[in-house]
Amino acid sequence: MSECAERAVLIITRTVEGTSTAIVQQRLVLSCSLPQGHSGLHQNTEQGESWDSAEGKVATLLRHEDGIKPSA
Repeated sequence: MSECAERAVLIITRTVEGTSTAIVQQRLVLSCSLPQGHSGLHQNTEQGESWDSAEGKVATLLRHEDGIKPSA
């Protein structure tokens, strides 16, 4: 069975030290890892995210990660 075709955009932010400002650290396009026609939330097992969206609509997800160093 093929994978679900639904997608989401994950925006990862972090706080600038000494301010109350959050900036975008990374933007990822996620795809649902579940089989096509599944029930319930869409899931991306690689990033550990799940979302609900109307068919054919791209959801936007936000994750704030203070204290995590960006990968090189």
